Amino acid sequence: MGSRRWELCAPNPALERELSSQLRLVPLVARVMAARGVASVDEARAFLTPSLARDWCDPLLVPGMADAAGRIERAVRTGQTVAIFGDFDVDGMSATALLTLGLRELGAEVHPYIPHRFGEGYGLSREALGRVIEGCDPDLVVTVDNGIAAREEVAWLVGQGVDVVVTDHHEPAELVPEGVPVTDPKLADDCPSRELAGAGVALKLLQELGRRLGAPDIWRSYTEVATLGTVSDMMLLSGENRALVADGISRMREAARPGIVALAATARVDVTTITSDQLPFSLVPRLNAAGRMGTTDVAFELLLTDDLERAQQLAARLEQVNSERREIEAQLTEEAMAKVDSSFDGGRVVVVSGEGWHEGVKGIVASRMTNRYHVPAIVFSISDGIARGSGRSVGSVDLFRAVEQCSDLLVRFGGHAGAVGVTCDVANLDAFRVRLGEVMAELPDSQFEDRGEVCALVDLAEMTVPNIEALETLQPFGQGNKKPLLGVRGVSMRNRARVGSDGSHLRFVATDGMSSVPAIMFRAPDIERANDCDAAVDLVFEPVAETWQGRTKPKLMVKDILYRDEPEPAREGEAGVAEELFSHASEILSRDEFAGIAEAQGFVTKLMGVSFAGRQELVRGLSAGDDLRLGREPQNPDDPNAIAVLDGSGRRLGYLRRQIAAALAPHVDAGRRYEARVLDVTGGDELRPTLGVNLRLERVAGTEPTGGDAACAPSSVRAELASLGAGELRARLVRSLIGDHELLPAQVAALDRLAAGRSTLCVMATGRGKSLVFHVHAAISALRAGKASVFVYPLRALVSDQSFHLAAAFAKLGMSVRVLTGESSRGERDDVFCGLASGAVDVLLTTPEFLAIHADRFASSGRVGFVVVDEAHHAGETGGRSAYAQLPRVLERLGNPVALAVTATAQAGVARELCRLLSIDERDVVVDASVRDNLRVRDCRELRDRDSALVSVVATGMKTVVYVNSREQSVSLARMLRKAVPELARRIAFYNAGLTRADRGRVEDAFRAGELKCIVSTSAFGEGVNLPDIRNVMLYHMPFGSIEFNQMSGRAGRDGQDACVWLLFGGRDARINERILAASAPERSELVTLYRVLRELADGQAAATGLRLTNADLAQEALLRHPASQLDERAVSCGISVFRELGFLSTDGYGSARRITMAQSPSHVQLDRSIRYLEGLRLRDEFQAFRDWALSSSPQELLDRINRPITPGFGDVVDG
Repeated sequence: MGSRRWELCAPNPALERELSSQLRLVPLVARVMAARGVASVDEARAFLTPSLARDWCDPLLVPGMADAAGRIERAVRTGQTVAIFGDFDVDGMSATALLTLGLRELGAEVHPYIPHRFGEGYGLSREALGRVIEGCDPDLVVTVDNGIAAREEVAWLVGQGVDVVVTDHHEPAELVPEGVPVTDPKLADDCPSRELAGAGVALKLLQELGRRLGAPDIWRSYTEVATLGTVSDMMLLSGENRALVADGISRMREAARPGIVALAATARVDVTTITSDQLPFSLVPRLNAAGRMGTTDVAFELLLTDDLERAQQLAARLEQVNSERREIEAQLTEEAMAKVDSSFDGGRVVVVSGEGWHEGVKGIVASRMTNRYHVPAIVFSISDGIARGSGRSVGSVDLFRAVEQCSDLLVRFGGHAGAVGVTCDVANLDAFRVRLGEVMAELPDSQFEDRGEVCALVDLAEMTVPNIEALETLQPFGQGNKKPLLGVRGVSMRNRARVGSDGSHLRFVATDGMSSVPAIMFRAPDIERANDCDAAVDLVFEPVAETWQGRTKPKLMVKDILYRDEPEPAREGEAGVAEELFSHASEILSRDEFAGIAEAQGFVTKLMGVSFAGRQELVRGLSAGDDLRLGREPQNPDDPNAIAVLDGSGRRLGYLRRQIAAALAPHVDAGRRYEARVLDVTGGDELRPTLGVNLRLERVAGTEPTGGDAACAPSSVRAELASLGAGELRARLVRSLIGDHELLPAQVAALDRLAAGRSTLCVMATGRGKSLVFHVHAAISALRAGKASVFVYPLRALVSDQSFHLAAAFAKLGMSVRVLTGESSRGERDDVFCGLASGAVDVLLTTPEFLAIHADRFASSGRVGFVVVDEAHHAGETGGRSAYAQLPRVLERLGNPVALAVTATAQAGVARELCRLLSIDERDVVVDASVRDNLRVRDCRELRDRDSALVSVVATGMKTVVYVNSREQSVSLARMLRKAVPELARRIAFYNAGLTRADRGRVEDAFRAGELKCIVSTSAFGEGVNLPDIRNVMLYHMPFGSIEFNQMSGRAGRDGQDACVWLLFGGRDARINERILAASAPERSELVTLYRVLRELADGQAAATGLRLTNADLAQEALLRHPASQLDERAVSCGISVFRELGFLSTDGYGSARRITMAQSPSHVQLDRSIRYLEGLRLRDEFQAFRDWALSSSPQELLDRINRPITPGFGDVVDG
């Protein structure tokens, strides 16, 4: 749970499943049992069915039991008088009661005695024994729950002519009585009954006596009395004790013993449904109150009486005594705390004393001391020069052993590891305090840590009434089998309110977005912090099924709130990737305006910073047409992408806009050069006194890097690879692309066919490595044969996402990658086709529309040797895109190169159509039938509070990718997560296409290394990002189609370990997506409106001037001139791209510096000749089909789409 206060039990999922299946247990119950150490089905079955017949051991296995029973048997048979001497706590009273009643039933003359806490004290004091002798002149005294350390007192009693039998359960020390029968299970380390309470030992003794005296089952009538002692003394509820308490609770529910019935009534507990975990808060404290307040006779008589009316009178008196006890306890606690607060020096033990302090509540006050100071505490009451103390321990400190090392300073002591009783002379009290402190100082710190047990981490969805009630099958609860505490991580506390008369309790609703459960924490520490906490927290709680006004609902009784609002400190040497990204997030978002500027042949922009540092004088000397130079400043402290603009003398005039510099810097660093000229100098008049400069930049031919980062790769790398043999080259390429991983059998089968020149259809599930097949073969084709490859993707967005990482991967091999889609400018198209023909381009990514329309230009290069159709089911679907239908013609024009179709979805009809389109023999259909069974889907579609769901998952710290559908959302959602989970703020970042190549690489590297735990991303974080250990993929927004859905979901669990895909989208996202897509492919009527606006504006001014209007300006103009217009900035951007592609206009410059020049005599409008428009329509069609499927399919259908291929039923089926 991330806290030293709690220890989370280790889970055992395999055993959980086995227990749940074999024993038909609720999974939560099985989880708790496995976590608590149940090791097998048989052990679990025994645990769930506690049985005295099976689990209760033979009494004679307790050391000394035979001698003790023998002496008492003789007393019964000969009519001797027997005194039972107990203790004033509940264990002592219940042991005395059951042995007294049992012996009387066996015919013995028995007189019970409980020592007076005040005046006689604990155990066999001379004062108490004198009262016993005077009262009944016994022949035999039998101790219960005491006597193991009373050697001198027993010897004195024997000297008075009284025989003694000692029965006890406390640890023996050096004062064990001699010469008399002594029975105590702790006298032998291997005794199976070592965990019995004093009442349990007394019950064993009664059992053995019954066996000897002809009543072998007599002891079974007293199990409920022994249960009181066992539970009150917090004995380990395993084995014998578990069976005893289970049987005792059963007997209590039969309501046969008047004292218990009456006591339960005053405690307002229904005795017919009472449970063991209720006893410490109902019956036990009332019985204990009598001992603490010196009225033990009331409680003891209550246990003995068989008269209900008398029992009710005694129970009422006990209730009054308990109230008095509470008042005295509160007063003494306040006084003792004040004393300690004034003197505590931070030592390892608290020893505090006071004259006349009430003897009966010292133990409770000591417990409160340990809770405050987290060290053992002993509270002494001083009277007549004697200090009598009660102590409580913490953690795993054995307080009994520690006190034992001070025994020479004491009159007497007793107890066990967690609690002790101590008596000493006041004169020795200071020495005792010092000695005990020295003993404690030698113990390791770890022993002082109180660590609670959290049985299991759960989801709030598991907190149902049936599940909570099922936990009751683990009863009886108590020490060693406490009511299970559970943990939940990353929940939000909604509707927080301080409640209670003093506002010290916190009520709230715990939610993880998917489920919400009411919760309350009593006496919440730091209540102000809790009430103000908006961040995610972890909770430790006990689940209860609360019934109110006839309705039963789940509720969390919170024991601890673990805050996660302390940001994790930066590790030494850690780069702080997330912090740096957020420091310039606004700049990253604004890059959208300048998208594509790096691909432009030339553009116009404004010079920035011309008003600083005397630059106005330099600008004043400029004229239109003057040549300028660019200067990269990678060490610029304000912007490592900075590009300065210099005059002919090398003097700095200003800088390119930050967004433009960010786009150009990687290319300039790779060798690209730009010519810069002054277009005009503006300002210098009354209206605009400050001078400005408009520039035109043109790419210099011959300085273009060979593709991506290929310029960084030495030509020798490519030459070396080209010299390798076929097998060795394939191995090198595989190692370069995926490291030391082996190829899958299906990948090998496909590559072998391609190497043999056979076109192939490869059907593999998402995430199984389809892309690797064509990446490797494309590299082989380029390196060994100098052939170019064309990768055809169904969507333009997919081309963009794929190209980024593919360019970087191939650059290491000395290869180049370029892109051609409807968004590519004419200049860029010419440049790429030129590179394709010259051999400068090795791999070209495009869409089917672009390939079909420009097939002749592809063919004219004479170099295309490999064509890939990715997500090929789109081509094989009946009634598919006409561009796919032209594939046979296109392939023929290209000279029938080897073709590869890859998909995860290919029914028989689709597969046969693909074989027809690409001339693939059915024997060359390779099918990988493997299923990714490590994935699961969490269906949270239409969730109201998906932000809380997101927070809950991210707070686990597992590697998580959250997909959104815009750059703005990637930043804003990441910010929200950093605020909601401050502990992980440094490990949460965003990722989108606005990041530079360097920033993307840093984010990916940090995520791979574990420095980042969560990335909120657009689809840019997709194929090509090879990160195997992503545990959660969260689809916050609806993907734009099935391809995106598969690509995003397929990121999860590529290492084969369990992973989850979370569906957080809903119908509202569909409507948002539809608006976005409508803008990317406006209706024909909207394009007509835009064209008319542009024409009207252009006709109103000189043709040479051009239109200097932003997309927002044009959308506003359209609305003013045509009030029904639906055009927005995106639609205007798309429309201008379409018109530019069709030759209706030209543009230069970006943003506010963009100029639009209308063509004077445009041709007839044919939108189906615009690749940009056709690609946009395809996006809309794809989404419409996906939307209905994504919202209506079952979770299993959605999972099947991700983790298993849809196969054709023929071909070469390969497993593994």
